[in-house]
Amino acid sequence: MTAPVVSAPLVEAILADLKVAIAHLNAGLRITSWSADPQARPGWPAANPAGQPVQDVFPELIGSEKDLAAVAAGQADRFELPLINRMEGDGRERRYLSLTALPNSAEPGTLILLVQDVTEEGRLDQQVTQQLNEVRLLRGQLEAANARLVRLDAEKSGFLQMAAHDLRAPLAVVKAYVEYVQEELAQDAEARQVLDTALARIDHMARLIDNLLDVERIESGQVTLSREPLDLAALVEEVVASFAPTAQSAELALDWSVAAGVVHPSADHDLIAQALANLLGNAVKFTPAGGRVAVRAFRQDSEVVVEVEDTGPGIPDEERPKLFQRFWRGTNTRRQQATGLGLSIVKAIAEQHGGRAYCRSRSGQGSTFGFTLPLAEEQGSRRPTFPAPANTPALRQ
Repeated sequence: MTAPVVSAPLVEAILADLKVAIAHLNAGLRITSWSADPQARPGWPAANPAGQPVQDVFPELIGSEKDLAAVAAGQADRFELPLINRMEGDGRERRYLSLTALPNSAEPGTLILLVQDVTEEGRLDQQVTQQLNEVRLLRGQLEAANARLVRLDAEKSGFLQMAAHDLRAPLAVVKAYVEYVQEELAQDAEARQVLDTALARIDHMARLIDNLLDVERIESGQVTLSREPLDLAALVEEVVASFAPTAQSAELALDWSVAAGVVHPSADHDLIAQALANLLGNAVKFTPAGGRVAVRAFRQDSEVVVEVEDTGPGIPDEERPKLFQRFWRGTNTRRQQATGLGLSIVKAIAEQHGGRAYCRSRSGQGSTFGFTLPLAEEQGSRRPTFPAPANTPALRQ
């Protein structure tokens, strides 16, 4: 029984659907036959190329004669040029072809050349290449901009340190002279009031310089954490006690509590005390007389939380996203002397410990500011712990 033979029209239809033309090449690499209508597809030879050297029809094959000969001799399975391009007759449209040379088993020593229109793939490849080049260009620009920012940041750090050094010395001299004059004019109430105001401004400037340096050192990584097991109850009591006289003179109720069973993190005692002092100082400063300020520390999931709640004026919704920015002061705080750096210091300290700073507040309903600290690892070497007081009475002033 004879096997069915696929008709020539069917073969031509299949090749046309696949956008493929077939060329036969003799041993001299001349095209002996071409399967497709030259006008059937843009980018193919404009006339039947039979009889021409394949290098004349596809100049991209110049220099590949040895590779083609190896395929014809059966020394290689195939030879491919995946993407060659052709311009349309109007010179505006680019098309892409793929060339694949295979050995002709029916006529040893000759080749079959498959020519496929891969314009869609070629254009996509061109777009990808263009986008990659644009990404590389943008990456280079970003790296250059980042290097410039790093350089400017280093220059800024140097300037701040130099400015702090140059400002501190004259401030100390001015303060000493003001205090001397204050003593000399101790009996002059009007002069003393003026000098008290001058000393307050000098102290404010000194705090601003110190806060600037603190923020710069922490954010630039110049501060190395001195980690140690932290007695959180003792730290909270210590900081709260330091504000008790101020709270009393401001007619505020001040209390604190540390929840029993809190696992104390390994942290830098001085920095955590500074962060809590900044929060507590703000609460005492901005809470009206007759109000209340409370400090709490407790465990929440895998963190220790330290927060300060007050009955102050609260913070409008639109201002909360800006709270931890440097030098920013809210509408309810601008009448008070403030550097606008305290909360940014709290944020920097919390983040250096792997935690975060936060605020919950509503205008007219008080505020709660706090920060979190990851719990100390309980694996590996044992760390000494401090038991929380069974009862932490409120320290009220």
